[in-house]
Amino acid sequence: MNPGTTPHPSLARRLTAWGSGVIDGALVVSILLATVLPLSEALGRFWGGFSIPGSATWVQQVTLWLAFIGGLIATRANHHLTLSTAEFFGEGLAPDVRAAVDGALKEYEKLGAKLVPISLPRTELSIPVYYIIAPAEASSNLSRFDGVKFGHRAKDYSDLLDMYKKTRAEGFGDEVKRRIMIGTYVLSHGYYDAYYLQAQKIRRMIADDFQNAFKQCDVIAGPVAPTVAWKLGEKSDDPVANYLADIFTLPASLAGLPGMSIPVGFAQAPQDKGMPVGMQLIGNYFSEARLLNAAHRFQQATDFHVARPAGY
Repeated sequence: MNPGTTPHPSLARRLTAWGSGVIDGALVVSILLATVLPLSEALGRFWGGFSIPGSATWVQQVTLWLAFIGGLIATRANHHLTLSTAEFFGEGLAPDVRAAVDGALKEYEKLGAKLVPISLPRTELSIPVYYIIAPAEASSNLSRFDGVKFGHRAKDYSDLLDMYKKTRAEGFGDEVKRRIMIGTYVLSHGYYDAYYLQAQKIRRMIADDFQNAFKQCDVIAGPVAPTVAWKLGEKSDDPVANYLADIFTLPASLAGLPGMSIPVGFAQAPQDKGMPVGMQLIGNYFSEARLLNAAHRFQQATDFHVARPAGY
């Protein structure tokens, strides 16, 4: 396949921004908004209180915005922001992950945040729900890559059907093929109602759980994964381990909520010594500015975002 972005599942269609700090993330979010709105209008809607002279060039707009956002992120109130959930801190969470996230939550308390216990009772259902809906949508979205109009085409084939088979066999990796087969199965006659439809109903319930939680808080905090970061290629031949690693991040994706991951520490166990630990922040719809503020306040008080694991 040619490099680029390809719609895999439609349920959480979004772009992920990577950056060395919160300011980078804020810049990317704003530029993404500017793809559908004039930059000054996009930034004004998103951040509030931001205005630029109509005669300003695009470069001048970005320069003015950088000065504005640097002060805005740093000065917004940071109270009643974070909370922990029992579902994120249950069995299976590595001790090093728990210690790092607990330390980050304590740091937030020092910064004035109030920790409030909440409940997301359907967190454990996020993995089966996602791995029904996502493969189903992937099998549909990726059907266009047959060698006729999009993507790779096999060089040697005898007829049209043979071209389809060889193109998809060569162009898709093992994980993509696995998801296409699962998705085709759950969408097949006799299984759609039993699997796909039921998964969509539970997805709605997961979204409702988040809305109930946000009645008590502004931002939800928890670990990104139940383990510390794996070494490169360590679990590449273990798809089940890869699926289970998503248990804490899938609920927000299923609910369509904004979220971000920030580094909060390093593993101390000998077998994982120095590997990073991440904490996720989840906000309600259209609360990206609040998430960026919460993350920026943490990065002002710590240096995990500029530290590197030993040997890297």
